[in-house]
Amino acid sequence: MYIGIDLGTSGVKASLVDKEGNLIASETETYELLMPKPLWTEQKPDDWYEAVLRALKKLVKGHEGEISAISFSGQMHGLVVLDENDSVIRPAILWNEERK
Repeated sequence: MYIGIDLGTSGVKASLVDKEGNLIASETETYELLMPKPLWTEQKPDDWYEAVLRALKKLVKGHEGEISAISFSGQMHGLVVLDENDSVIRPAILWNEERK
């Protein structure tokens, strides 16, 4: 069995497929879109992480030990700012925002 994870703008979707590509199960978890000012769109990277964990926990229940591989895709053109310890220091600035 294989897991595909898509980290999108409105939520994360995780799917479990068999070796023939047949869908066995799918889970979706949403997270908040922050708009602190007009035209700004941001999200908390920790929310992404927690949503992935929630989706995976539900998805693998009953299939423990059967997963051969995991594939991951995410949002493009966003900005996650880290400090010198690789810790997130502010919400991520998303690809679709229009701040000047």
